[in-house]
Amino acid sequence: MTPTTPTVLYVEDDAHQRRLLRAVLEHFGFNVIPAKSACDALEIAQWLPFEVALLDYELPGMNATQLACEMRAVEPNAAIILLSGRDHLPAGELIYFDAHVVKGSPIDELVSTIYRLTGSRRWAESLPSGDSVSENPHQEASAVKRERSVARRN
Repeated sequence: MTPTTPTVLYVEDDAHQRRLLRAVLEHFGFNVIPAKSACDALEIAQWLPFEVALLDYELPGMNATQLACEMRAVEPNAAIILLSGRDHLPAGELIYFDAHVVKGSPIDELVSTIYRLTGSRRWAESLPSGDSVSENPHQEASAVKRERSVARRN
């Protein structure tokens, strides 16, 4: 791991989706720590550092909103992204997330969201030629529903 390569804690209970998105994110240069449940994610978060938590909304035992609230206590500086098939969620639930990406959105939207939230400009510029990251966050209107405009404290 290098300081310019964000580590993503990816929580998804569907094994197929977890393997697929992990492989895609690793292709783009991210370090990915997979977790199959909220309990696993909280255990991992206690021991392994990460810059981004990517959370599926519907998880066994608790939903992503509850998990995000718990994760803020463990790693308050991590960016938390909700990855959901639902394009509309109550505003009260979205306050715990830095961004909401709708499942099925172009991968560039997720990658560029991680890039923007971590400020990893050097990482994004180091991508192999042919790999793209959208520079326009509004290219797909449904991809990123909300981003926190407040700067993260380090």
